[in-house]
Amino acid sequence: MTRKSSIGRIFGLPGSGRSSLRWGGAALVSVIVAIATFGLPMRTIQAQDWPTRPVKIVVPYGPGGISDVVARMVADRLTAKFGQRFIIETHPGANGAIGTEYAVRSAADGYTLYHAGGAEFSVVPVMQKVAYNPIKDLTPISMTTVNGMAMAINRDLPVHSVADFIAYARARPGKINYASVGRGSNSDLTPAAFAARAGLQLVDVPYTGAPPVILALINGTIQLFFGNVSDVVGPVRSGDVRLLAVSSAKRMPQYPDVPTVSETVSGFVMTGWNGFFAPAGTPRPIVARLAKAIAEACHDPEVVAKLANLSLDAVGGTPEELAAAIQADQPVYRQAMEAAGLLSK
Repeated sequence: MTRKSSIGRIFGLPGSGRSSLRWGGAALVSVIVAIATFGLPMRTIQAQDWPTRPVKIVVPYGPGGISDVVARMVADRLTAKFGQRFIIETHPGANGAIGTEYAVRSAADGYTLYHAGGAEFSVVPVMQKVAYNPIKDLTPISMTTVNGMAMAINRDLPVHSVADFIAYARARPGKINYASVGRGSNSDLTPAAFAARAGLQLVDVPYTGAPPVILALINGTIQLFFGNVSDVVGPVRSGDVRLLAVSSAKRMPQYPDVPTVSETVSGFVMTGWNGFFAPAGTPRPIVARLAKAIAEACHDPEVVAKLANLSLDAVGGTPEELAAAIQADQPVYRQAMEAAGLLSK
């Protein structure tokens, strides 16, 4: 008695061997295709057709900020490449936690992306209670930009270098004010970490945004601001504010004559970055396609030039590089938060 083959048992075929061959070539090919299809996870099949409808990009800050501007630049390129609209949705509030939670609770189907800065991974979850774990709940796709902070001072201060500023502030403990825009922001953590490393007693004066900070820096209400270069470049060019240094690891190609802080305070580097993520569990083929497309967008000469005008360096890296950057940030920002008094020692 001839036993049916496993294929025959699954698909209700007659016996194996010669009787199976009577099906003919077309039927056999149909069986093979069916087996191959059923062997693929449904998510993989869906990933092959993605995207078939618009994709939303969640930015957890208000419109007009760096994360929003960069996301829109990249979204335009992704729309052109994939033939579906990539739409920016801003969900500001709670230092980005509202938008982040919205993103992590979204379906992991490739139709919700997330573009934000490193603080959402290294600062916000430590500084405040959140109902998610961004490192576990978000999948890295590609870093888009990186930037150092500009160390800007009031022009009337009789200092012209980082060493001069340290000596001047050290001789005046508690009398030098610095501005911060949001607790836990780079403008808050960078000067706090700098003061701790240099042994300075500086006074934190909080503000709601960069424009009022610049006015306060010009009129002398504050004497120091570590802000985005794009925020201070105008007043620096007009001579209303003095740019002493940048907090990046290397000098900025746009300002080759401006030293880094680390040239005076060895090893002091504080940078900000932005990157794309997706809800954890998003199919890997979609993540891979997005990473490649985002990298291509960031390497587009027009995008590179626009970002350079904002004093941002285009990156366009891999998911693995973005994940490594988050891990490298953890101890740096923890020390900065301790210096800013945001952690119990």
